[in-house]
Amino acid sequence: MTNNFGLARALKLLPLIAAPAYLLAQTQVAKDKPPQVANTGGTMGKPFVNSDKDTRPYDKHDFNGFWARNPSAQYGQPPCPECRDPGPSYGYFGDVPPLTPAGQKRFEANKPTKGYLAESKEAEEHKNLNIAYRRAVQSSESNDPEERCEPLGLTRLVSFSGGNPPMHIVQTNEVIIERFEWFWDNREIWTDGRGLPKVDDYLPRFNGYSVGKWEGDTLVVTTVGFDSREWVDAFGFPISEKAVLEERYSRPSRNRLKLDMTLTDPENYTRPWHSNTKVWGLIPKEALTLAGWSGIAEDRCVPSENAYYTSFEPLAPGQKTKVK
Repeated sequence: MTNNFGLARALKLLPLIAAPAYLLAQTQVAKDKPPQVANTGGTMGKPFVNSDKDTRPYDKHDFNGFWARNPSAQYGQPPCPECRDPGPSYGYFGDVPPLTPAGQKRFEANKPTKGYLAESKEAEEHKNLNIAYRRAVQSSESNDPEERCEPLGLTRLVSFSGGNPPMHIVQTNEVIIERFEWFWDNREIWTDGRGLPKVDDYLPRFNGYSVGKWEGDTLVVTTVGFDSREWVDAFGFPISEKAVLEERYSRPSRNRLKLDMTLTDPENYTRPWHSNTKVWGLIPKEALTLAGWSGIAEDRCVPSENAYYTSFEPLAPGQKTKVK
């Protein structure tokens, strides 16, 4: 699939591209410290390091604004080394728990395009990584929902947002809306005091049902009601309709948004799964201006356009037809 992250923005980024998409860790700037690929646990058990030097006052309960995880390369902001993921881009990461037999079966059936190409030199050089990050296939062999322009689902939208496509947060007293540039999708976090729906009553949704409450300066969000067709992230980890996701958002400084997630899904995993810490940098509205319009781009995945691009992709050796 061609992830163009907004055609106009992608054209501006062409000089930064130095490797095939499945080998990219995350777009970097030379002056930033390269991410450590060897440990996808990343921030687990480590103190949070904040590179933001802005000491102006701000409201720790106000998340309004545009947020990105590569603020220096794309938007001319100070570098944010802590914003980047520890491994191949766009993963939930953290300490991956063992899969249940049912979870293992689903995991093996999912064929991602992200990560190191299966049996490649790079995959062999990174055997210390979970197999999920070194089993990528060509697009023609993949059954990734993204390759068919199907909804990504909440955990994947959050994990993906900010690396190239930014996230826009709109916050009121009753609800917080996260708007994601890639796939032009959104999710709602209700802070009006409502409870979660009963598991047996709700219809599964790709972005689930989310309620949030403040614990000091941390917004704690609980989400239920996932659609089991989605993946946890770009690497094919499964999720069930009975899964529960907890997100803990905070704003440790004026220009940083911090998130830690815990996924509890006993149908697929033997214990709760804690993500690595996700960090975004605040981007001034003016820095997201293209053709005189400020804001996130309408970067939709259009099936007809996607089919056109993928029609040019070659089949894998020995493959007769593409996976549908």
